[in-house]
Amino acid sequence: MAKVITQIYGCEQIKDAQIAAALGVDHIGCGMGEIPHLPHQKNCAEAKEFFDALPDSVVKVGLTIATDVDEIINDLTLFEPDVFHLSGDIRDISPEGVQRIRDAFPNLKIMQALPVYSGIPVEEQWPEILELVRAYEATTDFFLIDTKDPDSTIGIGATGVTHDREIDRRIIESTDVKCIIAGGLDASNVAEAIQQTHPYGVDSCTRTTYPKFLRDITGRVKDPVKIWEFVEAAKNA
Repeated sequence: MAKVITQIYGCEQIKDAQIAAALGVDHIGCGMGEIPHLPHQKNCAEAKEFFDALPDSVVKVGLTIATDVDEIINDLTLFEPDVFHLSGDIRDISPEGVQRIRDAFPNLKIMQALPVYSGIPVEEQWPEILELVRAYEATTDFFLIDTKDPDSTIGIGATGVTHDREIDRRIIESTDVKCIIAGGLDASNVAEAIQQTHPYGVDSCTRTTYPKFLRDITGRVKDPVKIWEFVEAAKNA
């Protein structure tokens, strides 16, 4: 099987991101944009500084939950990462809206978050998921498949909750778009998830962070041991 890439979110500090890069992480992402939508979101100048501190070998992923295409285009005019991750409610930006972004930034790769649900049978979710895959696959370079909290009104993912990997497998087998799977992944379960689904990549945010008391003590967010274990488990799956 081809190498499975690793993607890490939640590196609020440049040092954490540099450690993740040194540990072999392929994609490193952070929230960005001029209008605050997320905790710890960086403005575009801060995102540029953050990503400029990383080696060229790392793919830099900017994330937004904004759904106003004009706002997104303005942000990307100020700073254009390698990949831009649309992680708001998928139906709030039409495929035509995503194409506007692509037309404005032809060298930019788009990552589209696909919401799946924990605790809902795959058969109940599948028709709607397949509809979304077909609607958006022509306008995206990557699908990020993540667990959606049905009670959340702010975007997709970062719940730390797993979901049935059968739905990941079905999505991956139904499209030629590169798929990165997420949702409660860490070193304990990522190898099994890879073996079950054969994705392009795996993503971790919540489960590669320090618990809150250690964040308070260290002033740091990401746990380098957990990141290293995640990368090694994915590499050896």
